[in-house]
Order: sequence, then structure tokens, then C-alpha cells
Amino acid sequence: MHGKILLLDSKPPVRGATARHLTAAGFTVLTARTDAQARSLLDTNLFDAVLIDHPFGRPGMEEGLRFARDLRLQDSHVPILLMTALPLDEVRHSAWSSGITKLLPKPQLMPVLILHLSALIPAAANEDQPQPIPMR
Repeated sequence: MHGKILLLDSKPPVRGATARHLTAAGFTVLTARTDAQARSLLDTNLFDAVLIDHPFGRPGMEEGLRFARDLRLQDSHVPILLMTALPLDEVRHSAWSSGITKLLPKPQLMPVLILHLSALIPAAANEDQPQPIPMR
């Protein structure tokens, strides 16, 4: 197992396809369509990384960045990877100030996304000793 991922994406086809590819690569993936669903999953699960589609939620909304900021206020060190179709220059400052660990443009080839996630998760480098990072 490569780690447990929380995937936040409001678009069902994209969320489903991404989850299938990550699962096939050895990750355990739980998905959320809304900020509220993601928070509920955090109450009952430990995650090794969070993958957020930006903009997440309704068009024009900053739900993904707000979710990342709230997560960071809990002193969480879990890696957060943000993927965006918006120009990176527009998103970079707000992403970093929200506590995003890694920012990637969309679309992204799945093997590249898998490499980035694997690099962010300490347990992926040491399969014998997985160490999920508590979210709360």
C-alpha cells in the first residue's frame, strides 16, 4: 500500500476516474464531493495526503483553499497537493498562504500525479512502516 489519500473533487466523472487510477497504483482513496463530506471523512480517518481539485466546489468558490487553511489551523502536517486548471501565477500566492504543499497544473498525466503523491507521502518510501499523519 502506498498510503491513504483524501480526494476532493466536485466533478463525479473526474473524481471517479482519478480514484480508480490511484487505487490501481496501490493507494487507498476516499473521495469527497463537498467540503462537508471531506470534513466528515477527516473525523473518522487518518490520511497520508490530501489531493484537492481547484477550484473545488461551485465555480468561482475558494472551498479547496479554505479547506486547506482550516486543515493547517489544526497544526496538521499532512501533505496537500492542489491541482488547478487556472494559471499557476493566479493561484500560487493563495495556495502557499493556504498551506498547500505542492501545486500542479491540470490536466496532469496520471503517472506524473502518482509520482508526486508518492514523493509527498513518507510511508510510500518505506513500505514496511506506514506512518499515517493524524488529521485531528
